[in-house]
Formats: sequence, C-alpha cells, structure tokens
Amino acid sequence: MTGPRPVALGYVAARDTAEVERQRREVTAYVSAEGLALVEILDDTRDGLTISQVTDAARTHGADVVVVPAEARLAEAYTRLAYELEQDGMRCVLLGDPHPTTRHGHVLAGLGSRS
Repeated sequence: MTGPRPVALGYVAARDTAEVERQRREVTAYVSAEGLALVEILDDTRDGLTISQVTDAARTHGADVVVVPAEARLAEAYTRLAYELEQDGMRCVLLGDPHPTTRHGHVLAGLGSRS
C-alpha cells in the first residue's frame, strides 16, 4: 500500500506569455515524472512575488517541494529560497540550467536532507 504523494507547488515568472506557458509545461512535466501532486503554479508575470510570499504559499498548501524553472525570476535567488523553505522542512528544485551559456542542464535540490 502506498501513502499520499508528496505535494508540489510550482512557480513561474516571465514577461512573455509563451515563456510562461513553456515554464508551466516544464514544471508540470517534472512534477508528473517525479510522482508529485501539484497543488498550484504561482504565476508571477508582474515580478511581484517575494521569497516570503512563495514560502508562505508553500506552507499554506502543505507543500513538500517548490519547483522553479531556471529562467523564472526567483531562480536568481535560489539559494535563499531553498534556505527559507528548508526552515519549514520543504525543499526547492531548480529545473534546467541557471547559466545557459554553460550548456550543462541540471537539477539542484535544497540544502541538506529532508527528514
């Protein structure tokens, strides 16, 4: 018997509608591949959400993980976001390459391990 799936919250941010949709597909594909339950994708098209707001939304939804595409605005603050989420036992996953010029795609997990 399996238990409930871990809960994921997505975060996307871009000024272009096509890029927002691409990021949504990337988050959805990752969540599906990992067997997570997606509760919501926060759409930050106005670049107005703060790390605290994303952390609060994750806490409210009981998320285990927050999924952020490397091109989304808060990806630049990944280390800080991961740290803040970890304070509540959550982790942050960064999808793709935060430095596309290196051509090395990867996924980063939060700091430390989840107990």
